[in-house]
Amino acid sequence: MKKLWILASTAVAALGLSLAQTSVKVGVILPLSTVGGKAALNGIQLAADEANAAGKVRLELVAVDDGNAADKAVPALTKLLTVDKVDIVIGGLGSGPTLAMAGPVKQYQPLFLAIGAASSLVENAFTGYDNFFHFHPWDYHNVAAAMDFFKHLYGQGARKIAILYEDGPFGSSGMPTYRKLLQEAGYNVQAEPFKTNTGNFTAVLTRFKSFQPDILYWIGYDWDALPIATQARQVGLKPKLIYGAPPAWPIGFDKNPSSNDVVGMSAWLPSVSNAESRNFVAAYKKKYGEVTEEYMAPMGYTIVKALTAAVTAAGSAEKDKVAEALAKVKLSTPFGPLAFKPSDTGKTKYQGFDSSIWFQFQYLGGARRQVYPAQGAARPIRYPGSY
Repeated sequence: MKKLWILASTAVAALGLSLAQTSVKVGVILPLSTVGGKAALNGIQLAADEANAAGKVRLELVAVDDGNAADKAVPALTKLLTVDKVDIVIGGLGSGPTLAMAGPVKQYQPLFLAIGAASSLVENAFTGYDNFFHFHPWDYHNVAAAMDFFKHLYGQGARKIAILYEDGPFGSSGMPTYRKLLQEAGYNVQAEPFKTNTGNFTAVLTRFKSFQPDILYWIGYDWDALPIATQARQVGLKPKLIYGAPPAWPIGFDKNPSSNDVVGMSAWLPSVSNAESRNFVAAYKKKYGEVTEEYMAPMGYTIVKALTAAVTAAGSAEKDKVAEALAKVKLSTPFGPLAFKPSDTGKTKYQGFDSSIWFQFQYLGGARRQVYPAQGAARPIRYPGSY
């Protein structure tokens, strides 16, 4: 009887091992004090909680702050790779910090899952690194989506565009292409850079007054939105449209009168009607008690969902096996279908989303309303806007 009990116990133990979770330690490096960074971390944590509850995969997250600055990002990443001993990293929201992280990534060879970092300078830096998976569209995808919108506005009579862009990789890398394409589309273009994190745009906005632009287009981050919208009014610049392209918008911007009629580009809003988006909104609200409008939240959520699927398929936490499985993942997401392919330039092997996920919204009545393209629009764009 004792022998039978031992055999039974051994069988149960073996069954337990076969059903054991695959445990993975995942490093997360984001600008945690920013709107986009906080939203991304919330989405990442939500998907990790769902994976852990499902039982097949156990994700342990180790989050660090990159400060949205290269001099903070490199030591923070190095700590993840050498002290915390992670082999899989989710991060790379800002292009500048991600560009700086390319060196240590190539040195320590983690599986790097990029949530943002749209600059093609980042694509160049990671060329040939096959454990780099870029989920977010590249800057040339952003350009394509914006150009489609600008061509629509050209048909509405717009002819002059003033572009105010931050002088880091995010703002500056696509500028030659933007200028060329806009001029080819018939626009007269005046463009000036601004110092990242300056907060004071009065001088350049005043110079734009004599140009009398139909469109004021700014390329920067969430903290630039309110100063630009406010200072444009203060100097008497009266474009027919103020258009912005940050990766996130500041909390409470919709409640400020200066947001009225401002237009932006996004990959997602909670009004997106596909099933995965609805499920994400419900789960996010249940966990955090609110509904986000920042697309970095579902982007982080999508990355962890894809990672979970890859770890499950690989049956292993070993980064190369996970990478091999991730390359084959096909996933329905809040943005639509996800499958990896080489980037348009061929410089990176695994690109997720492209220009098709972008749409334009406008702040109307204290809320973001999708206005372009017409398919999926909540209402027509208000052009000219009132500033």
